[in-house]
Amino acid sequence: MRTNRLFIAMLALTACSPRPEDSTTTEPAGEAIIQGIYVKTAPVTQVSEEADVSVLGIVKSKAEARPSFKTGGVIAHTYAKEGDAVRQGQLLATLIMTEIDAQVRQAEVGLAKAQRDLDRVTNLYADSVATLEQMQNAGSALKLAKETLEIAQFNQSHSEVRSSVTGRVIKQLLHEGEIAGPGMPVYAIMGVADQDWRIQAGLIDRDWARVDVGDVATVVMDAYPGQHFMARISEKAVWTQDASGTLNVELKFQSLPPALAAGMVTKIQLTPTRRSEQVTIPVDALVNANGQQATVFTIANGKAVSHQVTVAKLLGDRAAIAHGLVGIQEVVTIGSMYLEDGDAVILANQ
Repeated sequence: MRTNRLFIAMLALTACSPRPEDSTTTEPAGEAIIQGIYVKTAPVTQVSEEADVSVLGIVKSKAEARPSFKTGGVIAHTYAKEGDAVRQGQLLATLIMTEIDAQVRQAEVGLAKAQRDLDRVTNLYADSVATLEQMQNAGSALKLAKETLEIAQFNQSHSEVRSSVTGRVIKQLLHEGEIAGPGMPVYAIMGVADQDWRIQAGLIDRDWARVDVGDVATVVMDAYPGQHFMARISEKAVWTQDASGTLNVELKFQSLPPALAAGMVTKIQLTPTRRSEQVTIPVDALVNANGQQATVFTIANGKAVSHQVTVAKLLGDRAAIAHGLVGIQEVVTIGSMYLEDGDAVILANQ
């Protein structure tokens, strides 16, 4: 009886055990492991540049004059000094006229002699004593004497200096007793009429290209705190003024301050009417930045592609790109600092 029970237990254990072929488990086919650097991209956007241009300006006078003598000589008298107000046409200085008057008298004597010579030769020619050539030469000498007298008289009338503008003498360059050469300025005069005042400001080339003649500006001056004055661009320079490379613009006041003086500093807010489109990307996309040059990455066929770009300027958390993004729609932002050209990447935007 005991033997039967043992047999039945062994039989039950055998029946519950799996078959050898059932104990072999099949491993599920493993998925292919994707390798690469996880990155995110951001779109390249175009925005309209609407920011005003802020720049410092200097008040100056549009009407400036440096009157001079037409002929050289010794200055006899000067009739104005620095700081004096002068009016247009006012006599400012004269030369010692001894030499110039002598030249006029000499020319008058030469003209009289040439006239007598021509009369004499004409009579001789009528008597067939003088030749036609001699009479023609005498006529030419008379014309030459007349021209010489006109030159001397012109120099005599321009041996004085008169102001060409109404303004104020800001510098006396020559004084009585000094020798003035032809065209050498005696005074520097600045116009001080309301219509003479201008503001001069130097712009970088990018801002210069954005503004046009007629654009409005708001002017603030330390001399008049809390007040704003309107102005418009009246002129744009077409060449740089100095080694700084800036290009000047000139503004004319639309509303004048109570009083102005040359050299006063102004703060100008220019509002360009011309709006330019700018290509912008997130600042995070820029790597290996060096000055205005930087590198950005795009994705092509699962690999990183580097592009050299030129940064125009920073706009907060975005950068305006001048060159290098033609035809590019998206750039890598997160993960860009770990990339090199040709690296495998995994786009993780979702």
